[in-house]
Amino acid sequence: MRLLINKKDLALLLEQKRDYIGNRVAVDTVIAGISFLLSVFTASYNDIFFASSITLKYLFCFISVLYILKIAKDLIEMHIDSYNHTKLMKDIEDLDMIQHKHSLIVIKRNVDQKTSKFLLYYDEKWDCKLFLNYKTADRNNEQNIISRIAEDFNIDVGTIDCHYVASRVQEKYSVSHNEDRVYQHRLYEVSFEKMPELALKDDFVLNDRHYYWMSIADMEKDENIIQKNLEVVDFVKENIL
Repeated sequence: MRLLINKKDLALLLEQKRDYIGNRVAVDTVIAGISFLLSVFTASYNDIFFASSITLKYLFCFISVLYILKIAKDLIEMHIDSYNHTKLMKDIEDLDMIQHKHSLIVIKRNVDQKTSKFLLYYDEKWDCKLFLNYKTADRNNEQNIISRIAEDFNIDVGTIDCHYVASRVQEKYSVSHNEDRVYQHRLYEVSFEKMPELALKDDFVLNDRHYYWMSIADMEKDENIIQKNLEVVDFVKENIL
């Protein structure tokens, strides 16, 4: 998993958590404290200058008790504020600037030796023709893509081939959110053992979704696509053609 984090945000987080990071009472610290207390209570002292032996013993006993109390306080705070590396990692992950992780699906059909067309669909939220895309799964993403495509096109999963091509983090304007957002796009090329007959048409409707076959040149002539999704078109153009 890749994270995109602002350095200033990370520095601020570490500054806020500096009193918790590494603030743990080790077993050897507890053993050392107990050993110190026992040695002070059992030791014999001689008079030193104006301090009698009994005064020195009381003094060192008092210091050892304070030391034990400090260890006990640290143990209680460690239990109450159980901030560990797992929680630190979660806080760091929360700084991730990548707001959307999508897998872009490229399905290509060769028109002739020089021209290829790609399958797009009309997205109502974006009011635009887009490449097929699914939210990237944390695990077994390729299998998830195959299952989703099989469901969308009413075909068997065994007839679908899917392989990873490239990945890119892009900042682009989100039409559905009316703001610039950071996307992590993973590009996959998908092919069918046999293209569904309905999908051979220049445009078709399947499961209430309208699909279109368009070449890159066609997309670059479509002002709506250029305005809303040029970054993705360029990404596909650089890695598929």
